[in-house]
Amino acid sequence: MKKWLALLLFAGLATLALAACVPDASEEVAPDGFTATPLDEFPAGLGAGFPVADRVEEGDTAAGDAAPNFAFFLADGRGADLASLQGRPVVINFWATWCGPCRAEMPELVALHNDNPAVVVLEVNVREKLDAVEAFAAEFGMKMPVILDAEGAIGRAYGVRNMPTTVFVDVDGTIDARWAGLLTAEQLTVFVEQIAPQ
Repeated sequence: MKKWLALLLFAGLATLALAACVPDASEEVAPDGFTATPLDEFPAGLGAGFPVADRVEEGDTAAGDAAPNFAFFLADGRGADLASLQGRPVVINFWATWCGPCRAEMPELVALHNDNPAVVVLEVNVREKLDAVEAFAAEFGMKMPVILDAEGAIGRAYGVRNMPTTVFVDVDGTIDARWAGLLTAEQLTVFVEQIAPQ
């Protein structure tokens, strides 16, 4: 009888120990250990903390293709990726501080971010240093995520040859449209209405 009790007690303790090792299903940890931070938990200030590009995937970038995934990380290690934004329309704008048309269209993109919180605006700066990007972001009041693509990896994945280039991603993660060159307010409105119908 004592042996059976000891075996039952051992089996119960072993079950508890194994259960403690199983991750909580509600945490949704990716196979590589990356867990996305919601954008509303990013810093609320300038450049939304100026996250850095990482984990860039290759893919096709024509309308109708799945948008290549990429991640962007804050200095404290928290980060998000494009895949975690599925369910929301996303506008990805590639730009540089020296680019005149980028400067001309930036007020419209900032207004889109400020006036339409349902649309995620990601500003990808290509191959520039943080101090130049910070000054530009301050001038235009850019409080959306300003992603530092120092190596140009996201730009290459999206086939960016000219700046500005803007990619419009539908709620299901597919590319709806891409536009190389200056976007007018009217053009931006038309493209956004395609991915975020009212």
